[in-house]
Amino acid sequence: MPKQHLPEMEISARQLPVRLAPCPDELLSSWIIRHAAFYAIPPLAMLRYCLPEVRSLRTADLDLTEGQIIQIARMFWIDPATARGMTFSNILQSLRRLIASQPRQLCCGCRRTVHRSDIVLRSQFLGWRITCQLCGNLLHSIGANNRPSPFSRYHRAALIGERILDDEAEHGIKNWVSPSEIARLLLMRRIPRFSPIITNHHAIECSAQSFPISMTS
Repeated sequence: MPKQHLPEMEISARQLPVRLAPCPDELLSSWIIRHAAFYAIPPLAMLRYCLPEVRSLRTADLDLTEGQIIQIARMFWIDPATARGMTFSNILQSLRRLIASQPRQLCCGCRRTVHRSDIVLRSQFLGWRITCQLCGNLLHSIGANNRPSPFSRYHRAALIGERILDDEAEHGIKNWVSPSEIARLLLMRRIPRFSPIITNHHAIECSAQSFPISMTS
């Protein structure tokens, strides 16, 4: 399919004349970037053609309102539910901290390139996912070596954790206690506490070293 070279200022606020089919689990910003490449304009210009008030592709992925989703759906000739499913707008706020700012993982089996553009998937950003949402294969960290994981013996338990976190994040299903709250407590940075006896002893040693020997003998 040949590129449509349309000057940025000549694009009017109407439905796009050509729409590229979204790929399964594709992120909205990835889809917009592919359209921008097709129309030979910057990705941000493509986004602001549809939503002038949105300032970044990251915002389009995370924080679109229902009205903005409907506008995107109209511009790209798709159902609003499909457009919403390409974003993180349904993810609970308590789990937004587990959404990466850049793709952190990939599925070697589902990795795709369409018209020389890499397809970026939602699951590449979700910190609680260890398996591909499309095929179920194990995800691999981008740029990591191929050494066996030292945590492979916990794989079955990790799959259970992935499922309960995904149920809460994507579908609002909660148990007697929020899985995201458990994850927050487990990931919380802790300040180590030292024994007062050890701390005082260490302080005395440090003080003694700073005085002349005659004063400490």
